[in-house]
Amino acid sequence: MGKVSDISAYYGIVIHRDFVPLFADERYAQMFGYDSAEDIMALPSLLELIAEDDRDEAISAYEAVMSGQVRPKVRVYENYNRDGEQFSVLTIDHLTEWQGKPALQITLVDFSPQIAAEKKLQQSEQRYRLLTESSLQGIMVHRFFEPLYCNQAMANILGYDSPEAVLKLDSLLSIIPEENQQQAIQLHERLIQGEVDSNSVVTENVRRDGTSAWLHISEAVVKWNGKPAVQSVMMDVTQQHHDQRRLEFQANHDPLTGLMNRRSMSETLTEEFAISKRSLQPLCCILLDIDNFKQINDRFGHSAGDEALRLFAIESLKVLRNGDYLCRWGGEEFLLLLPNTVQEQALLIANRVREHLAELEVIKDEHKFSTTVSLGLAMLTSYDSSPEALVARADSALYIAKERGKNRVELAPQVYEL
Repeated sequence: MGKVSDISAYYGIVIHRDFVPLFADERYAQMFGYDSAEDIMALPSLLELIAEDDRDEAISAYEAVMSGQVRPKVRVYENYNRDGEQFSVLTIDHLTEWQGKPALQITLVDFSPQIAAEKKLQQSEQRYRLLTESSLQGIMVHRFFEPLYCNQAMANILGYDSPEAVLKLDSLLSIIPEENQQQAIQLHERLIQGEVDSNSVVTENVRRDGTSAWLHISEAVVKWNGKPAVQSVMMDVTQQHHDQRRLEFQANHDPLTGLMNRRSMSETLTEEFAISKRSLQPLCCILLDIDNFKQINDRFGHSAGDEALRLFAIESLKVLRNGDYLCRWGGEEFLLLLPNTVQEQALLIANRVREHLAELEVIKDEHKFSTTVSLGLAMLTSYDSSPEALVARADSALYIAKERGKNRVELAPQVYEL
């Protein structure tokens, strides 16, 4: 039988809120005997995957972490897969955000083979945990970012051939993006000064080839040659980070145009509406509709219509300002939200978009054609009781623009208190 350090293990990621799965990767699903991550996402609750005797503890731990009563930590659970086979997992909790709301990310490490090996060796639990974590994860020890120890797993994560190559670095700050270095220094000082017992963060680091590696880092103070130092236990979660960002993007953006989708814009509209009402800052809403879009589809085909929509999105963004919001509201209709913008400014922006799009030529396969847009503009007033009321007035102005010949901007009718 090989040594514990030779036994391979793998980990999976799941993100949940109140144990309702929001994201799971394939490895997590495989741990529990499922064919794909989609099977996990179909579960009504992740509590089904936890041994019944551990469910109350899992619920209490979740509530304590989410309420801020305790810090996220490493735990050990016994689980059973779909075939009834028991396996041991080490769980690493991490508070995160999913679609703008708090959620809990759990990294599960299956170390059942290590447990079996350690039982045969009759090691103490502390010794077992040390050997297990060292074999599974990257380990770094440093003092004020001067590297003192690095294992091979850590060197591999950072793209170095050997631990010795990492130890030759003058400072580990060189592997931290410049914009994150001050935060890293502050976390280090709080640990060394005893203000906190441990740190647990997911942060970006820089590999030797310059690419980014997203690492889950758990830190604690240890004695190294008789002096305090920081031990960092690191796990590479780069793929999970990219998967989460991709899924969040898909949930908030229109797949054809890449613009915000209606759901995402509705949330933004609600937020900006509240800000403007509270601060009395101006807010303008513009609804845009591609003229004669049905004729485009009928004459040139739906693929040509899709190309017109895609080109509209790309070209509109070119003439908008930073801080303006554009979304595909539905079909060939788009919504443009202009925070802190008075009606005169908004009218100039609307006409700039209209004129720019009128000059474009859409090319799809052998077809070439031009199109225009009609726009309806409404500025927030004290009589608008809701975001929907503001959009409705912009929609009324858009209808007027269509009735008056298209390819024009119309202002919403004045609103008077009854």
